[in-house]
Amino acid sequence: MKKAELREGLQRLKAYLGGRGFESMLLEEGAEMELDSLLLPLEINDELSIDISCNFVHVPEFGDMLQYYGHLEVDGLFAENPESFTEYNVLQMLNAMNQMIPVGQFLFMQEQADGEEQNVIGIRYTMLTALDNEVEMEKCVSVIQFLMHIYELLCSGLMLLLEGETVQSALHIIADAINL
Repeated sequence: MKKAELREGLQRLKAYLGGRGFESMLLEEGAEMELDSLLLPLEINDELSIDISCNFVHVPEFGDMLQYYGHLEVDGLFAENPESFTEYNVLQMLNAMNQMIPVGQFLFMQEQADGEEQNVIGIRYTMLTALDNEVEMEKCVSVIQFLMHIYELLCSGLMLLLEGETVQSALHIIADAINL
């Protein structure tokens, strides 16, 4: 598939999402963007929001892949409650949450930004699709809604840690919420 066709797929997705009430912005490949990206500013409620980027690429011998990715910088949480927010506790919580959710994944990354280490939790989901029919577009809407829900679960877990709950206690509360 050519880059122009991939861009057209993202443009079709943008139009479809607009009809479903989702705002988005298409950022074209260039000096500042490695790939064409559809940026989705998702607002869960007044206090929770996340920007999800959506890239569409062709993987030879595999097909057309749509990747969703968003992240949350957590340095402030580490500074606010260093006893609860340790690398070990965050990894333990994310690994357990990855086992609880049926699709997608949480990632814990330590990046270098401006010479300083930065702690980031990423949310990622990939799917095979050609973005060529309404069924595929509706799957994308379902994935976006799902990403909003797991982001809310992640933030709930982080807030529980911030309030002094243990990782095990926070995970128990999250598991109960998932099983409602």
